[in-house]
Amino acid sequence: AYGISMFFLAFTREPSDDVRELPPDTPSPFKGMGEILRRDPNFAWFMVFRVLFQFATMSFAFYIVYALREFNMDEITAGYLTAAVTFAQAAANVVMGWLGDRIGHLRVMIFGMLAGVVSSLLAWMAPSLDWFYAVFLISGLANVSYWTIGMAFVTHFSGEKDRPMYIGISNTLVAPATIFAPILGGWIATGFGYQMTFLLSGLIGVATLGILVLLVKDPSKVTAG
Repeated sequence: AYGISMFFLAFTREPSDDVRELPPDTPSPFKGMGEILRRDPNFAWFMVFRVLFQFATMSFAFYIVYALREFNMDEITAGYLTAAVTFAQAAANVVMGWLGDRIGHLRVMIFGMLAGVVSSLLAWMAPSLDWFYAVFLISGLANVSYWTIGMAFVTHFSGEKDRPMYIGISNTLVAPATIFAPILGGWIATGFGYQMTFLLSGLIGVATLGILVLLVKDPSKVTAG
């Protein structure tokens, strides 16, 4: 299905732009990246949040395995849970996007980060399989706030000229953490148990939430002010 969607994307045409011109000396993207992070501390803190989010949610990858081993969950229930979180994320994309346009994307991301913390801590404390319905659904809200709302939020940091660089940075710099976080979570789960992975994710999530609340400002409001 993903491959088929690319077929239709190939027929999409961007509007022509005859005004914009590239500068004769285009700087290295790595040099431009460093300059942006130095001159825009608000965006730099936002990137710290995006990197730490990967570790705050590293527990998500192990929910199914833990439920199978700890609570003897059958395959059908695992399918129901996976389907439930998929549909929940589809609905959350619409609702949270609508809320972001009205109350601000930063507030929605704060709510989503709080949902990530709650999800990890619920998994850590869960006495039965029934708790994992809430664990899975709440984790879906966290994922939507990070990916969908985060993509919308980053577009407010700059004007049209620098926007591609900002978007590129916001996705490129998190790549190492995206790769390493599940490996770290698996190492902790193997050595100290899955519950330790869940607890550590929750604690990192609290710190990440603090950064988002205290250090990241809504760029649209900062610019307006």
